[in-house]
Amino acid sequence: PFFAMFHSLGNFDIDTLSQPRANRSLLSDSIGGYDAIIFYDMWQEINLEEKEAFIRLTEKGTGLVFLHHSLVSYQEWDEFEKIRGGKYYERGYDYPPNKLSGYKHDILMEVTVADPTHPITKGIDAFQIFDEGYSNIRIMTGVNPLLTTDHPDCSDIIAWEHTYNNSRVVYILPGHDRHAWSDSNYRSILANAIKWSVGGAGN
Repeated sequence: PFFAMFHSLGNFDIDTLSQPRANRSLLSDSIGGYDAIIFYDMWQEINLEEKEAFIRLTEKGTGLVFLHHSLVSYQEWDEFEKIRGGKYYERGYDYPPNKLSGYKHDILMEVTVADPTHPITKGIDAFQIFDEGYSNIRIMTGVNPLLTTDHPDCSDIIAWEHTYNNSRVVYILPGHDRHAWSDSNYRSILANAIKWSVGGAGN
């Protein structure tokens, strides 16, 4: 169902890379041929050479779209929080309320569009989604919120965009399983996010 979702989004050429091969590919010239990279992993291992190659991708302006539990990746790489625009903390952090992030399965979220004029969310009305929520995550100041919810078991901001170096970056919190992947609103937002990250979708 996950891969079927991507093939339903439109005229995209899609490749898939699993870890650790995905990080090793950062060191090859082939990775520079992609317009956008979508992340759906919780990977922790990354060496200095791979970090430097990742930063070079952002200098080049490769679009970056992070989904769901990719908010957990690279707990020990502080710069990655700045790239992604936020972080799910597995080990706690020195920031009120100073505790671990949390998750709650199978919650029905009422989703509100925070920026209805943005190309990613334009034409999307408020909707419900049955998904996993993350609470007590840290979201960097300066990101542009796209979607919000008032569910008590989830962060109020559940999607945002910002720029890191020359890369357009999007994070979308929903996306745990088939309930999200088959949702028409979710699919539209994801397709728009990919297009926007590479400079399309009307902006």
